[in-house]
Amino acid sequence: MTQFLSVRGDFSKFLKFKYETQQLMGLVHPRILHMEHNLEETKDYFSFATEQIFGNLESIVTDDSVDRLEIRLGVLQIIDGLSYLHNSAKMLHGNLTPDAIYVTAIKTWKIGGFSFSVNAKEPNCFPCYPWTKKLPPCLQPDLDFLAPENLAQGQSTVTSAADVFSLGVLICWIYAGGKRLIDAKNNLETYHIIVNQLDAALQCISNELGPNLKDSLSKVLSLDVVQRPAVQLLTLIKHFDDPALSALRQLDDISQMFDPSHKSHFLSHTLNQAIPNIPESIWFNRVLPRFNEQLWEQPDLYYFITKPLFHILEHCESHNIHKMKPWIRKLMENAAHNKLLRAFILENMSALFRRLSDEFVEDKCLDVIILSLKSDDTSLQSSAVRGLPHVAEYLPISFITKKLLPTIMNLPPYLQDNVPRQLDLLAALAALSDRCDVANVALLFGCISLCNSTHSVIVHAKSRIAQRLVMRDPNRLKDAQLMCVHLLNPLVTGLACDDLSKFSCAHFDDIMSSVRILLEILEQRRYEMEDRQEHKQSNHHLGLNRLGNRRVSMSSTNLPRVMISAARPSFSSDSRKMSFLSADGRLEDRGSRRESRDSRGSLESDMSIRIGNGSDISDDSCFSSHSAKGRRQSWLDNYGHSVSLEQNTNGFLETTSRNLGDRNSMNFKQRNARASERRARTRSPNAELEPHREHPPARPNSFSNLGHNIVLTYRNLMYNNKDHTYS
Repeated sequence: MTQFLSVRGDFSKFLKFKYETQQLMGLVHPRILHMEHNLEETKDYFSFATEQIFGNLESIVTDDSVDRLEIRLGVLQIIDGLSYLHNSAKMLHGNLTPDAIYVTAIKTWKIGGFSFSVNAKEPNCFPCYPWTKKLPPCLQPDLDFLAPENLAQGQSTVTSAADVFSLGVLICWIYAGGKRLIDAKNNLETYHIIVNQLDAALQCISNELGPNLKDSLSKVLSLDVVQRPAVQLLTLIKHFDDPALSALRQLDDISQMFDPSHKSHFLSHTLNQAIPNIPESIWFNRVLPRFNEQLWEQPDLYYFITKPLFHILEHCESHNIHKMKPWIRKLMENAAHNKLLRAFILENMSALFRRLSDEFVEDKCLDVIILSLKSDDTSLQSSAVRGLPHVAEYLPISFITKKLLPTIMNLPPYLQDNVPRQLDLLAALAALSDRCDVANVALLFGCISLCNSTHSVIVHAKSRIAQRLVMRDPNRLKDAQLMCVHLLNPLVTGLACDDLSKFSCAHFDDIMSSVRILLEILEQRRYEMEDRQEHKQSNHHLGLNRLGNRRVSMSSTNLPRVMISAARPSFSSDSRKMSFLSADGRLEDRGSRRESRDSRGSLESDMSIRIGNGSDISDDSCFSSHSAKGRRQSWLDNYGHSVSLEQNTNGFLETTSRNLGDRNSMNFKQRNARASERRARTRSPNAELEPHREHPPARPNSFSNLGHNIVLTYRNLMYNNKDHTYS
């Protein structure tokens, strides 16, 4: 910053600035204002240049936007600069006021204003000039910040404790928001009155100072010079004992860290741990400027600053995100050449997609994923696979189908006999399955089959993928062969795992549910295919004949899903079960077959439920050995079989009761009696009108009243056709 000052009619001011610039040129320290160019004089003006400054404390502290942490850091910087003057430069500042403290463009507080500084005559002995009313205040130190010994009668020398007193008054002014502790208005009598009452003055601002700082300042502002501590000891008080404050101090001095290992440890550990406790305003006012100033051209340190940079990106306000783009782009450009940097980006890539919205960065992320999956380094491959579940929803579908899944198909050497790696890949494929449609689900199935381990966790992970596919969009499972080879076959085989049946009851139940779901879908696909084939070959006459033999599927896939409720806990994130509406209006739960290893979920339990409800064996359990297509018999074809079952109900109940235990036999008999009574009430009236005719078999009880009416209609149609033929 260049300053031009006119000298016309103000020769004393010229001498003052000339002396100050001469003092500054001889001082080189990070906490002392730096002179870029020495003083130049002309007939009309003189000029000098300093580093770029933002202002002085007089204009900064009165602004409420200054954070308390930044104030503490600034006070520590003043203490560091004053310690340098006393111990190394052997100089007394003499006028430590708010106008003498400058704030640079990168928010560093530095000491200037050396118009009244003096050098030591002897160790810790500096000349003292009395303050007088005969001179204008601008040519003398500020009375409100002077130590009392400077005004003592006959005093010719002072020690560095005079600057310590001035520092104490300055600290009070800073913490009080610009209110002076001593406001004498250039009056010596007022000054002495206030100085003798400093304890009361401190008490008035005790809330702003806090207990620790107030106790220390009571010694700093003591009228007894001996009780004042050395300036460097002030950095050790408890008020400045803060990890975040210490990290910021080290960051300001990072250019003076010459050991690379020390610098890398500070960036990746000390600073990273302190970042969450540093206010966001300081992130962008101090931390990023330090990175720009000291680390922009040091690619060897890029990996060590990724943790604090990604934390800032993840937690900063949206209006500050654009300030992160230069550094994120810089990191992505170097990711291909830095293994550690690439691995970290792969595992934290979701923050880039969620927060940054930068096409250049997103394209680089896609390149890094493919490059890492193709790498010979297994650690990079693992990082890429583990990062996929977090970014799957942001990846373009064309990238998934044309690049990502084909690249995953080349991972067998990486996956060979390694259960953790296969489990990581299945987690990634589960997330990617939501993005796959019917056209590319076959490629997804091929990637799933790469995880060929028979370990129970692998089988269970495949089970969860199957359920996820069904829950999201079951229409994608149109290819029965692919579904059987890649999903159903591994699940059925996995049910035989010893560790699954012995130690993982919840996993076993989950896999069984998945198998049932896939079988239902497979059955539905089969009948849909047969119906399409029959529809192509049918005509009107064949359609009427086939109407009586056509089977009405009672599988749960044909029934409307009416409820999704909480089920037993599982090891997956999806702990829901599906309930379906059965043919007679009951809710049918296909997901809770067995709650524990000792509970029953066998055919015997299913049979007892059906008999207890007064129904016969439905068409779902009757298979025809004579069907040309292998379809299950319709209830009309198996009509006589239902009658035989009803006529022997009592014997069947007794057998079932003995198998299940005496505690259920009474319930079965009661239910059977109610079922017989219900059948008697609903018997067809045609049986009484035509006693000579052979009685048709009773209706199957597995149907509702609507089904029963359909039975009677078709039966009458069949007998009417028969009578017409005889006539």
